[in-house]
Amino acid sequence: MLRRTCVAGLILAVSAGCGSKSGGFTPADGGVQEASLLSCGHADCDGDGYASPADCDDTNAMINPEAFDFAGDGVDNDCDGTVDDPVLTCETVPASAPGTPTDFARAADLCAQHSITNAGTVFDPLVHAAWGQVQGLGPGETLWTSATKPTQVAIATSMGQNQPRAGKTMVGLANGVWAVADPRSDPALDPAGFHINDACSDIPLVAEDCASLSDGTPSGDVSVQDWAELDLTVKVPSNVQAVTFDFSFLSSEFNQWWQSAANDAFFVLVTSDELQGENVAKGADGLAVTINSSFFQLCPAPPGPPGLSADKSAALTSCVGLAGDPSQSIFGALAGTGYDGAATSSNDTATAVNGNLYVYGGGSGWLNAKFPVTPSETIVMRVIVADAFDGLKDSAVLFDAMGWEPTSQTGVGRPPVNQ
Repeated sequence: MLRRTCVAGLILAVSAGCGSKSGGFTPADGGVQEASLLSCGHADCDGDGYASPADCDDTNAMINPEAFDFAGDGVDNDCDGTVDDPVLTCETVPASAPGTPTDFARAADLCAQHSITNAGTVFDPLVHAAWGQVQGLGPGETLWTSATKPTQVAIATSMGQNQPRAGKTMVGLANGVWAVADPRSDPALDPAGFHINDACSDIPLVAEDCASLSDGTPSGDVSVQDWAELDLTVKVPSNVQAVTFDFSFLSSEFNQWWQSAANDAFFVLVTSDELQGENVAKGADGLAVTINSSFFQLCPAPPGPPGLSADKSAALTSCVGLAGDPSQSIFGALAGTGYDGAATSSNDTATAVNGNLYVYGGGSGWLNAKFPVTPSETIVMRVIVADAFDGLKDSAVLFDAMGWEPTSQTGVGRPPVNQ
């Protein structure tokens, strides 16, 4: 009798007639497991760690209980018996605020799936979640530590007019008290005099990411404090080649510290097969999202209020108005967030001690980030917002809609209006 051989997940027609899913042969007792054994000589033809019947297509390593069931492709990717499962959400209402790091991962839509693994449990891409910190030496060799505090984080159902991008909740992180009415005047959370000599090496940041904290300077003395960090250890589904998430950055540092080194920043630092701690939430210039970013586009329209200095008025040239401009695909709003300046001023301005008039408050609107991964690898994501050089004039970030893509993709841009 001629036979077929299964190699690396493919049926090679070196001969014919032996059982396989594509060959049409059914063993006398009807056993799928026996068919798999006959087709390639062992129980896992495609080498994905799953044998029939748990693996509903043992000729394709991208189909098994650890795969994500992509909607609309007409395939039961995860072998749970249903083609194109609805996308799960997994919001958790914590018993006490603010909730555990795992609660926050679920709020960002990092959810367990439908399928049953070899271990007899549903496949859950969340391996571990934890709060993070930064630690480094300061003057006099003093060891300074800034750790995430409960007042800095929240599982939010809204922020002003901003709604979750998926499900009913989203993650909120701030480098001050979350949802404080006047983030520009919120006092520092870390002790007075807090100082880390070189945060770039202590975080650590690669040179390009370090430049985000120092207005283009690749290295040098940069101190950060009032640190807020959510760490996510994630097992990538076996058919996924890119991770995606949405975020929105808001800051009361705008525009007093525009084009300066004293800039709050948002990072998502990823460690994976391909990335070694690099930031994946960044603009086309490769720098993190700060008030200097080209994505920072929600603020009062130019030229700003009367009396605003020419250099600060120039900071408004890329802005599209307080609530965004749909024709330019800007999403989200400042109203009601505390980052519109309305907490203490009717014209969105503040007068500094030097007498200069500044607009204060602005944001990026919702952005979508994607980065490439290797199927089935385990990655670490560090979601961070922090003050630079001092603990004043707070910033915040909304983080939501974690998801998967079947093809390798990278970059940051505007998400669809309706997701």
